[in-house]
This record gives sequence, C-alpha cells and structure tokens, in this order.
Amino acid sequence: MTVPLLALRDVVRDYGSGLAGRSASLRAVDGVSLTVEKGEIVGIVGESGCGKSTLARVVAALDRPTSGEVLLNGEDLVTMDKRALLRRRDRFQMVFQDPYGSLDPRRRIGWSVAEPLGVLTPRLSKAETERRVAEMLEAVGLKATDATRFPHEFSGGQRQRVAIARALVTRPDLVIADEAVSALDLSVQAQVLNLILDLRERTGAAFLFITHNLSVVEAICDRVAVMYRGRIVESGATGEVFEAPRHPYTRLLLAAEPGRAGMALDREEKSPPFPAEPGDWNGCAFRPRCVEATETCRREAPAPIEIVPADIAPAPRPVDWRAACHHARATPPPAPAGDLAAPRS
Repeated sequence: MTVPLLALRDVVRDYGSGLAGRSASLRAVDGVSLTVEKGEIVGIVGESGCGKSTLARVVAALDRPTSGEVLLNGEDLVTMDKRALLRRRDRFQMVFQDPYGSLDPRRRIGWSVAEPLGVLTPRLSKAETERRVAEMLEAVGLKATDATRFPHEFSGGQRQRVAIARALVTRPDLVIADEAVSALDLSVQAQVLNLILDLRERTGAAFLFITHNLSVVEAICDRVAVMYRGRIVESGATGEVFEAPRHPYTRLLLAAEPGRAGMALDREEKSPPFPAEPGDWNGCAFRPRCVEATETCRREAPAPIEIVPADIAPAPRPVDWRAACHHARATPPPAPAGDLAAPRS
C-alpha cells in the first residue's frame, strides 16, 4: 500500500476557555482525519471559526494537537523532538494570509527568501544560496534582481509571490497555504492561483489550501474537505461534491456563494443557531441549523459514510467521497445552476 504524503488521524486540538476562571476547554479541531497525496491540491473550506486555520497550524507543526497523529511520509510529526522536527521542516512549508505582515520590512527580499535555507540547510554555500533565491524569484514571475529590493517596493500580489518563493525555496513536498489569496484583489488572486498550479506541475509539490472561497477551491483543488465546528462533514473530489453535495451544510455554503443562486434548498432555516438546552450536544453538531434534522440526528452523532457516485458502474474506481450525515445516501437536490469558475484544463 502506498503511503500518502500527509495523513491526519483523529486530530484533536483543545484550548482553555479562560471564561470566569473555568477550566473548561474549547475544541477547535475535533477528530479530523484526512490525506494528501503527492502533487495533489486539497482544499479545506468552512465559515470563520470552524477550525481551518488551527488545522493548518497543526499540520505545519506550529501548534501541537491535543491528540491524534500528523504523519508526513509515514513519520509522526507530533511525537518528534524539536531537533528531529527541525531536520524535516524543509519538507513542509507554510504561506500565510497577510502578504504585508509575513515579510520583515527591514530586510531585503533576497534575505527573506533565503532565510529558510540558512536555518534548514546551513551547509549550502553563499553562491548556491543566491542561485536558489534567484531561481525561485524567477519561478514566481519576479526578477532575480528583485532580491535587492525591500517589501514596501512591491504590491500585495508581488509580496505574496515572494512569500510563495520563500515557501518553495527548500523544495518541500508539502505547502500549507492559509487563506493565501484572500487579502488580494480578484485579478491578483487569479495570477497567484495560476502560479500555484504552474508550480505544482513544475515542482511536484502538494498543497493543502485553506480558504473560505468556494470559487478558489473549484478552480484549483483536486479534492475538497468541508469543515463545520472542527469536524470534516464532507470530503471528496471537488467536482463531485460541488455538483451534488450530500451534506446539508455543504449545500448551505454553496447556496450562499455568488454564482450559485440556483442551488436548491428545501425550505428556509427556522432553527436557532445553537441548541437551546445545555446538555443537548450528543447528536449531530449541525442539527440546530439543519432543515433536514430528525430524531436520530438529535440522539446520535453521524459517522462519515461512503458515497458511491452514479458513474461508478460498470467501471469500478476507488470511492473517496464521504459525508457525515445520517441522510447522506438520500437522493441529493438538483445540481446548482451555473459554474463558480471556468473549467479547469
């Protein structure tokens, strides 16, 4: 069996609430399991506060999970000591959301791009380091001579290109991009997304792409995982999930997206956003907002179940579509009208 590049197994991350001196904790990530294959782009989507960025920090080993495993090429990053983890950090890098705050304004661009090499591959000569920096700047559409300039001399899109160059300069297997295009204008977003697709083809790097923008996911992601209150409620091939979503939360997200006005919802939401009774947390976390909830949803938390696409016969293929909903196998509503983005080539 082939070992996936990245494998998350039942990852949990709790934080202390700090409310009125209580020791109760807030669960930001609740039992997430996910894989990313080599050269694959996987999107994580969900509303603000669902745990996307916490999950990104856990994957990047910037935050340790409360429990669970984070396996990179079969090795658990969670149980590694600091020295062993540092030796492997060149294999995974992160691109942060803010292109203005992620670069040191007092340092030239060349220094910022070269910094990971100095920390993670200190044996490189000065000439080799400069060559790698120039190579990466040109790979992201900048000039090698831009290494001598400061961040304030660049636009937001150019700064994000610099951040991507810095992430790729160690030639990692995995890049975690946390809302990497949300702070950019639409035209610049398109440039950066095309750049990511191009770099994936040229370098073979895989991307874990954290975003709230479904249009971005449909444009570049091979697979998508939808998060709600720290859990993955639906995951699968992007085209299949977006064409006929099986979880009501996925349908709700799609219906709220511009260009998806044709997404069918059975009826308007009439339930409160949270359970009215303090102890009413045993069932499905989405039940208080779900128009399809039943008594079973109140009693039992749904486990992810496999969804078999209609085209699986007569040529069987591996099933990689799951939804954590008691009603996920029911016939989905009509496909939404219109596309979010131009078809991928």
